[in-house]
Amino acid sequence: MLLAVAGVFSLTSCKDDEPTVAKAVLCSVFSLDFDAEGGAQEVKVVSDAVWHVEAPDWVTVSPTTGEGTTFVTISVGSNYNGTALNATRRGEVIFKGNTKASEAPVAIRQTGDDYIGLSPVTGAGFYDMAEGLNVIVKDMTVVALYADGFVATDGTTNVNCKTTDKPAVGSTMSVYGIVGVDKYGMHYVEVEKTVAGGASSTAPEAVDITEDVDKDGFGNKLLHVALTGLYDAATNAVSVADKTNRGFIVAYCDGVDMKGMSSHSVTVDAYYLGTAAPAVNLIVAGYTDNGVAEMVYFAEDFEWLEPWTSQKPAGQTVETNNPDATAQQLGTNKVDDVSTYEALLAKGYSFPICCAASKDPRKPEAQTYLQRNYLKFGLTGYYSGITLPAMAGIAEGAATVISFDWCSMRQGSGKWDPTELVVVVKNGTEEQQFLVPTHAYVNDEAYAWLPVRIDLGKSVQNGSEITIRNIDSQWPADGAALRWFIDNIKIVEK
Repeated sequence: MLLAVAGVFSLTSCKDDEPTVAKAVLCSVFSLDFDAEGGAQEVKVVSDAVWHVEAPDWVTVSPTTGEGTTFVTISVGSNYNGTALNATRRGEVIFKGNTKASEAPVAIRQTGDDYIGLSPVTGAGFYDMAEGLNVIVKDMTVVALYADGFVATDGTTNVNCKTTDKPAVGSTMSVYGIVGVDKYGMHYVEVEKTVAGGASSTAPEAVDITEDVDKDGFGNKLLHVALTGLYDAATNAVSVADKTNRGFIVAYCDGVDMKGMSSHSVTVDAYYLGTAAPAVNLIVAGYTDNGVAEMVYFAEDFEWLEPWTSQKPAGQTVETNNPDATAQQLGTNKVDDVSTYEALLAKGYSFPICCAASKDPRKPEAQTYLQRNYLKFGLTGYYSGITLPAMAGIAEGAATVISFDWCSMRQGSGKWDPTELVVVVKNGTEEQQFLVPTHAYVNDEAYAWLPVRIDLGKSVQNGSEITIRNIDSQWPADGAALRWFIDNIKIVEK
């Protein structure tokens, strides 16, 4: 009996002497970066009992255990092999308690050469690589420079190389960098360095996309393309007759200047950077002037309102199919203490308004709205329109056409506001009206712009006042919702 008691006492004493393993361990950092030369950094570890540590063999941790609050030094040695860098080192130091949930991991990275042992790829092979990977693209020749970098080719495939350190056109090299993918799904290299040498190549022949510009896209590669259409300097776009999508120029290659080409038919030599309908994004490397295509008397795409839309970000109801997208009253957003409404007035616009008899009148800026970057008109029981700046430069006896994109507003029930519009041309006391083609909406149908072209005959003269608003029977209505959006207004000679 005495022996049994003594045995129990002995076992209990040994158990009490064992340290209690932590159920909670926290570290003051989640990651540490070290230069290639190595060094030491201190962190703080807090626990409710004893912890111990696990670390890669190239990382030294001191102390290797502790409890309560402990200051721990994490050290790494040099990552050089003589004068040459080794590969980048990555690992994890883990301060461990008694369960997986009680671990406190710290990611450790030491600078090195990420390209050691990496096999070079061709241009085509580059597009098979995942975002974020290091890559060496071999035998590339620089064929064009632009603001964000350069275009290189291996003769079969083009690669977009983003860098501020741009080599000369004609240079041959291997490109070292990180694979990137932009919001349009287009691949590019974030260049870290280039190494001269390799075979010289010329870019593949351009593919003419004029007839196919309305396609959903042309893949994720930097395709060499040609596009023929009407160039508009105000929108920086090339439009193709009877096509919805436009070639939107996001960048020009060095030495390309198209400022004098507005209203000309042009064929652009470009590199395709993805589609976000109706924009087909392009880097233009050159162009051919095919001559004046039309005389533009007025053009407005409202892109200049971007400083106001970004003050308190405005939504895009039509593009996002979202009737709840943010729409700011024109009097709300201000830049240098100038409201959107005041900026529009300064350009010569005005905004006629009316309201149902049951409503209290509002100011024009309180029933007309800003989206990114276009305008929205009206709310339930309130109706507004837009009067363009007075016409100027109209050739005597010229016939004109007005074009614009418009859309009605969808209600919460899925029904559409039965909005109908009219273009009113006023010369002194004389007035002519031209009905605007209407949408044939189906309940719950997605938002979409309706491009319209309306023949104004010879009604437009110098000084003409042109207004777009609801038709007379809706001006005003009896309280109905008759809201609408407008963008890309243009008046040209017929």
